[in-house]
Amino acid sequence: MSKSVYSLVLTDEIVRAADSLAYKLGVSRSALIDRILAEHLSVQTPEGRIRSIMENFSQLFDEDIFRLTATASDGGMQIRSPLPYKYKPTIRYSVDLSGDGEHLGKLKISFRTQNSALTRQMSIFWQYFAKLEGKYLSPYARIVMSIDNDKMIRVLNMPFTLSGEDEFTPDKIAQAIADYVRFIDRMIKIYFEYSGDGNTVAVLLDNEYANRMKTCRIFV
Repeated sequence: MSKSVYSLVLTDEIVRAADSLAYKLGVSRSALIDRILAEHLSVQTPEGRIRSIMENFSQLFDEDIFRLTATASDGGMQIRSPLPYKYKPTIRYSVDLSGDGEHLGKLKISFRTQNSALTRQMSIFWQYFAKLEGKYLSPYARIVMSIDNDKMIRVLNMPFTLSGEDEFTPDKIAQAIADYVRFIDRMIKIYFEYSGDGNTVAVLLDNEYANRMKTCRIFV
């Protein structure tokens, strides 16, 4: 959906009120007015679609396990999950849906730790995970991923299915992203539970990904 520059004559009091609300929401005046008009006229904008996805997304996590925090952007959300490892580190998942039109957005995963052993273990896990993504998912989509020690950034593709379905509502997209985050979280915890046995952990992770390919409806 394209955008153009228009001149509007507005009442000063309305502009002040709009600016105050825009500041609270962390958006520009133009973005706020665009949002208000879209909602009033029932027009679905890309920004509105992202907000709808994130609103659905925030409802899909068990708060006993995950903690969610909205970021300054409407298209962002942070999820935290505890890792059962000494020093009790927290896994941080950051979802950003401000995509480029070709991709849905990005998923960033990191730890806040100074523990070199944990950093090393996470680096090994990401190598495992990258190989599995390449093995199982790359035949269907281009996988763009960057790894920096314990940190990983994965570009989220536009949603797709193996069956060719192409109708993806905001709630379906939200479910697909949430499923992917929960899947990675489960893979990380399996790895750390069995990391002392390289052969066993490799088989378990491979089986987990193979099962995902059989049961997952929408991929990103």
